[in-house]
Amino acid sequence: MTGYGESIVQNEQGFCRVEIRTVNNRHFKLSLRCPDGFLQQEAEFERLLRETISRGSVYLSVKFDQSGDSAGPRLNTEVLKSYWRQLNEVCRDLSVQPPDPTRLLDLPGVLREDSFDSDVVERLWPLVEQAVKGAAKHLQDFRSKEGASTAFELRQLCKSIETALEQIVVMAPQVSRDYHEKLVQRTRDLLSGTDVKIEPADVIREVAVYADRCDIHEEITRLRSHINQFFTLIEGEKSPGRKLDFLCQEMFREVNTIGSKANHVGLSHSAVDLKSSVERIREIVQNVE
Repeated sequence: MTGYGESIVQNEQGFCRVEIRTVNNRHFKLSLRCPDGFLQQEAEFERLLRETISRGSVYLSVKFDQSGDSAGPRLNTEVLKSYWRQLNEVCRDLSVQPPDPTRLLDLPGVLREDSFDSDVVERLWPLVEQAVKGAAKHLQDFRSKEGASTAFELRQLCKSIETALEQIVVMAPQVSRDYHEKLVQRTRDLLSGTDVKIEPADVIREVAVYADRCDIHEEITRLRSHINQFFTLIEGEKSPGRKLDFLCQEMFREVNTIGSKANHVGLSHSAVDLKSSVERIREIVQNVE
């Protein structure tokens, strides 16, 4: 689920700012941006985040400024000059004006962060850990609000599926009746002017075979069961994303079968409505943890 959280924690040693951004992903994937010394703590960062995030692409940014005049990032003038010389050469070749020099500050190596050895990292870790937990809490609050809106939309889509399904239940018996009428009429037309008579038993047997081939009772029953389970997961399951994703696949399978058996204009239209709703649910569920 997409979301954003941040936290700033400060003490006499400096202050730590943590930002967390999440986007859709079927699995948990951490991308960490922090001072080099803290890279050794990547496993600890992941452990902290997994306490509140079960899946998604997680972008974690950790910035730490120590107290003191020498603290904070510093320009690497040699690297900056090298970038500027190369950029000017390219601009001359292309006959264009060079860009604002401040845009070079985002290039790799231009800013040198404070270096942190193992002892410093160990001493500062409680401060960083507190900031990460605060950002994760902020992220969780953000996603909870979004989740409530998402749950409401999913409920409405499921209700639309139930409505279309009820229409299908009403129309389904008409398929066999229409076929029976058409079969009798076509047979009469073909045999008109002959002495051949239609046996009612033969017509009934043919209609029975057709009705069995077009029967969608089992698909309707299973689809209703999937919808009920969907509602249950939305209301009570923690981190139901994977289960909801699986249910969407099963719902789509049943809807496809109903559509393939629908030898009726009204049923075909309702099946299209079902597919549209299930597809929309599948898109939303990709953003559910």
